[in-house]
Amino acid sequence: MFVADMPHLSDGQLSHIHKEADEVFTSLERRIQELEQELSHSPQDRDTLIKASTKRDVTRRFLRAIQEEQEQRRNNPAIRHAAGESLPRTFLEVARHRLPGATFDSLLQEALTACEQQQAAAAEAEAETPATEKVVPIRVDSDSLPVVVSPAPESVSEA
Repeated sequence: MFVADMPHLSDGQLSHIHKEADEVFTSLERRIQELEQELSHSPQDRDTLIKASTKRDVTRRFLRAIQEEQEQRRNNPAIRHAAGESLPRTFLEVARHRLPGATFDSLLQEALTACEQQQAAAAEAEAETPATEKVVPIRVDSDSLPVVVSPAPESVSEA
């Protein structure tokens, strides 16, 4: 595992690697203490102590790099801003930061092409659908009484 690969890992993968590296670090610390407490410091023991100390120091730097990557992810202003907008925008921003440039560009292009095809198919289907005339139905109330209209009488005396 290389430090340069950390941005491409998921949070879960990064946490798992941190846990494993921490276990290695603890084991190295324990072994170094054992070697330091031994009374005989033969050349072979001193060589083993030097190697274990070097591995411990490298592991410590690796753990620090993992912690910095995790902190950077938590405090990324672009992702925080996107999170305030929407889930799709946030997802896009996270992908942009985690995926290598060519991979992100390729996936984005593929998604845009799929959306364009969907929009074109919807526009084509709309164009093929014949325009229907909308007729306002005549209201029929079966519960109401019929209205009879008669001409008004010309004079009141005739009525």
